[in-house]
Amino acid sequence: MSTIYIDEQGAVLHHRGEEVRVEKDHAVLAKLPLAQIDRVVLAGAVQLSTQVMELFLKHGIPVAFMTVYGRYRGRLTPPTHKNVALRLNQYQKYLDEGFRLRQARILVEAKIKNCEELVQKYQRSHGEVDLFSELKSLPSILPDVKVAPSIGSLMGLEGTAARNYFRAFGRMVRREFAFEGRSKRPPKDPVNALLSLGYTLLFNEMVTAAEAVGLDPYLGFLHEVEYGRASLAVDLVEEFRYLIDALVLALVNRGELTREDFRQAEDGGYYLIDDGRKKFYRSYETKIRTEVLHNGDAVTYRRVFFNQAEALARVIRDEEPQYKPYLMR
Repeated sequence: MSTIYIDEQGAVLHHRGEEVRVEKDHAVLAKLPLAQIDRVVLAGAVQLSTQVMELFLKHGIPVAFMTVYGRYRGRLTPPTHKNVALRLNQYQKYLDEGFRLRQARILVEAKIKNCEELVQKYQRSHGEVDLFSELKSLPSILPDVKVAPSIGSLMGLEGTAARNYFRAFGRMVRREFAFEGRSKRPPKDPVNALLSLGYTLLFNEMVTAAEAVGLDPYLGFLHEVEYGRASLAVDLVEEFRYLIDALVLALVNRGELTREDFRQAEDGGYYLIDDGRKKFYRSYETKIRTEVLHNGDAVTYRRVFFNQAEALARVIRDEEPQYKPYLMR
């Protein structure tokens, strides 16, 4: 089972029996056995026939829609999970300010620790790059995170940590690329374009994981409720952002993506061209399907995402006292 990424502009998905076909201009570009499809990501002007929509809904296959530049647009999903009791518990926990704050502290602490570990790992293999200041500043924020009196103050600490981290990240980017800070809508350089696309794909993973265990992906604990935003999915992304950061560093520093894989649009933003996106999708899927040891079992990162959503559900049901985040090893 795998995720299928389709960004051939003008393509249409049809099906013949249990086989999904990607067609364009009366030509069949790909034949995909339904049994091998776990989820589908469509980027840009790609169409679904009504019959294919019904087939995906029948078999519980979610479809995510993005712009060709990687901005999330929405999802086609099967009917909502029937676990109403869990969602009621989730709503009650959201109204519990103490619970929200404890959960938010855990998520921010995990994010900072994973950022620190990624920088440390880079420093160990590239001693010529001076990352001392950032490696000192990141852990120094953690004591304040543990006792932050409000979500607002916690987000302020997270912002400080992010600025310090991305300052280090910029020095970790090599070859012909440069990174001077996080920018989005539009991404002001190729590295930011890769980060934005990767975070969007990761966000979609978390929406899927939350819905699969019966949680409401729109009601988070760290991120405030905002119309149209899946705040819980954004919460779950935080401890795993380092996966995308590490992937981006690998792609640019090893020369697997070059400046020729990007173009600058009229809005001043940089975006991957078709071949570049295909390279990125392949690398992302390889990364997410990498097996790691989690709770004593060798599982893919995608399985880890589901495990973490299930762990949060157990905390919400008061079956476990505290959420245990995933920490980089």
